[in-house]
Amino acid sequence: MRVTHESRHALSRARFFLEKAESCPADARVDFEAFLEASIVFARAAVHRFKTKYERKPSWKAVWDSWATEYAVQFFRKERNWILKEAPPRIGQKIFAGSVGPSMAEDFYYYDDPETPATATVERHLAKLVGLLTEAEHTFEP
Repeated sequence: MRVTHESRHALSRARFFLEKAESCPADARVDFEAFLEASIVFARAAVHRFKTKYERKPSWKAVWDSWATEYAVQFFRKERNWILKEAPPRIGQKIFAGSVGPSMAEDFYYYDDPETPATATVERHLAKLVGLLTEAEHTFEP
């Protein structure tokens, strides 16, 4: 894979690490957690980089204020702050008895609902964040 401007973009990195987490087998849970954390950190970095690029635009404050109520933005802010300042991510873990258990690491972790893998939650919020940033970018650069 070639290194390009797009591949170095924070959202591309967030997706890259999320895909790495999703591909971890059950016996690679340490890797899974590290990749999930990296995905969250890069998703939040995308917001910071976006702000740096556009905060001098006249309509910036309205866009920024509108994101205050967006759960995806809040999720990445809260989780990234926790990871960088406090401890590993606050995710639930399922325990499986016996020798027959999940084959993928993502099956062990969740945020809100034990039936929804943590990776699915991050993916949902990442997709929303991509939409918000894309929409805002069109506002600033028609």
